[in-house]
Amino acid sequence: MSSLFTTPVPRRPRAGAAAGDEAAAWVPDRPARVGVVGSGFRARAFLRVMDALPAWFECVGVAARNAADRELLSGHGFRAVETAGELLAAGCDFVVDTLPPSASVSIIGQAADAVVPVLTETPAAANVAVLSALADRVAIGACVHVAEQYHLEPLVAAQLAVAASGRLGRVTDAHVNLAHDYHGISVLRRALAVGFEPPVITARRDARRVAPSPSRYDDPAEQTPVETIHAMAWLEFPGGGDAGSRLGVYEFDDVQYRSWVRSPSLVLRGEAGEVRDDAVRTVAPDGQPVLSRLERMAAGGAGSHEGLFLRGYRLDGEWASASRFRPARLADEELSIAEQLAQMAEHVLSGGPAPYSFAEGAQDQYLQLLVREAAETGQSVRAAEQRWAVTPPSC
Repeated sequence: MSSLFTTPVPRRPRAGAAAGDEAAAWVPDRPARVGVVGSGFRARAFLRVMDALPAWFECVGVAARNAADRELLSGHGFRAVETAGELLAAGCDFVVDTLPPSASVSIIGQAADAVVPVLTETPAAANVAVLSALADRVAIGACVHVAEQYHLEPLVAAQLAVAASGRLGRVTDAHVNLAHDYHGISVLRRALAVGFEPPVITARRDARRVAPSPSRYDDPAEQTPVETIHAMAWLEFPGGGDAGSRLGVYEFDDVQYRSWVRSPSLVLRGEAGEVRDDAVRTVAPDGQPVLSRLERMAAGGAGSHEGLFLRGYRLDGEWASASRFRPARLADEELSIAEQLAQMAEHVLSGGPAPYSFAEGAQDQYLQLLVREAAETGQSVRAAEQRWAVTPPSC
């Protein structure tokens, strides 16, 4: 694609980089060479982000079985090949696998044989048996990470940063109503800082009718209510010693992502405070209540000639989350994709921290499968420790 209308975006350190913090201050000295497997909606989202950030990422090729897709990609300046093998031979730093779980196992195997790291789409596998088999492959050297992004969306990242800062005290309750299945579970686990602790799960799924949502491409043609499923789950993580248990509530409606009448929400409660969407409630040292707001700092409003981009979220004058991709004209979802790609690049090129390990992604999928089981049976389900929780990652 022509760079005529692409705003130059310098390579910046991760959000939160402090003076003297060499790990956080890392920036790549060259664009990461990335290959993409697949040509569907998710693949195009990754390509769109990489195209907007040429100083960060170089797409070395796209593997697409469909000839028409290859022709379309070639027409937009991308090198399109038919097989993953051709892509893996192109000198990638890592590949992004956007195929469905049934096809991803083969791609992960090919990449492991070629010693090429993989950022694989969610979920990493459809069931526990395949997750366990992949965990064994990871244990003997396959470098696999999961493209989980919701915890990186700017507002969610800010909310989770407040929870992790200690400002709320020990977080004991989280109500996550912003993403489906394993995505929602991912945010819930990170909010409660539960790692791989096995919860007891109760769940239900109820049929509802609700006003239709826009599609990926257009507004609804009419407003006749449509059928949907409203899912809720309660995940109780037992505490040790005097810590007490922690409760995560998962909620999502099938039509919610673009709905005008079903808004996302995140509530985090700790011993010393609460986050409710953009409101942060705590108590001052003098015993009086404090209400702060996560303020969205964006360019491009009325009278602004800076361009249209997000700077980040501030809380009481300090950055709770900040975009290192400014002034790229990217939506919040695209910023989270950019961040996961940048973290993968940092991990692969310089040995930085893992962006989102296979084990983390496997645990999210495992718990969401148990949520569905609990809803279908009407019985509580107790999770068990899985092999990926005790197998150290190989990369």
